[in-house]
Amino acid sequence: MSEIVEEFVNGYCKNYDMARSAICEFVQDEDGLHFDRIDCDYGACPHSKNCEMMKQVFAMEAEK
Repeated sequence: MSEIVEEFVNGYCKNYDMARSAICEFVQDEDGLHFDRIDCDYGACPHSKNCEMMKQVFAMEAEK
């Protein structure tokens, strides 16, 4: 059975040109923690490839 895990990430958002916080959702299952979604424009944002907040998200996913 899987479980939803919410984490806050903080950092500088290049798209909005300001610091912001975002809520990130992961799915926790027997294989580990998997990124599901975040409350920003990740993917559609022109800065998605070099987003500092998403680097934090992927680091969380890798360590848990």
